[in-house]
Amino acid sequence: MHSPDIVAVAFARAWSVYRLIHSGIDDNDARRTGLQRFIRQRCEAGETDTELLAVAGLKYLKGLEGIPES
Repeated sequence: MHSPDIVAVAFARAWSVYRLIHSGIDDNDARRTGLQRFIRQRCEAGETDTELLAVAGLKYLKGLEGIPES
C-alpha cells in the first residue's frame, strides 16, 4: 500500500518544476492527470522516495513532449 502523502509530494514537486520550465502550460493541462497516474503507479510498484518519484515524473513528462495532444 502506498502513502497518499508520498504521491502528493512527488506529484506537486514534479508538476511545479515542469510548469516553471514550461511557463505556457496551464495548471489544468491534460498532462497533469497523466503525471499523477504515473507517479501513483510507480509508488504502488514499490518506489517510496519522493525525490526519485519526482524525477521519474519529470522524465515521463519530457517523454510526452512532441506527442500531439488529442
